[in-house]
Amino acid sequence: MRKLANLIENELRTQEICAVYNSELARVWPRTMSLGKRKQQIKRFAKDRDLAVTFYDVGLCAIFEKAEAPTKTVRPVLLLEREDGKRPRKRRS
Repeated sequence: MRKLANLIENELRTQEICAVYNSELARVWPRTMSLGKRKQQIKRFAKDRDLAVTFYDVGLCAIFEKAEAPTKTVRPVLLLEREDGKRPRKRRS
């Protein structure tokens, strides 16, 4: 599993995606496993390494990408004016 992780890491240094085909996936997740269980374990592998994964079922190919970092939610602030045209004072927390 470490070799696969290193392969993906090295590929993602120079490319945006890394395609891993069934023959390479089978070294870690044997073809004798059910397809659903294999995909579940591959997803967990990707999540543990902060990667996004997309599957293509023709021959089972997994496309790994760097997961996007979660961004902080920015909430818009609307400053209202008072009737006299002045802005309200900020409240202290």
